[in-house]
Amino acid sequence: RSSHTWFVLKYLLGYTNVKNYDGSWTEWGNMIRNPIEK
Repeated sequence: RSSHTWFVLKYLLGYTNVKNYDGSWTEWGNMIRNPIEK
């Protein structure tokens, strides 16, 4: 699912600063004190 979202953001909507990495939100969200924007 994340690769689909990455593809849409990057190639269909033209966002240039889009990153996709293994673990993605699950890994990031479980770390203490990582910034999360609303």
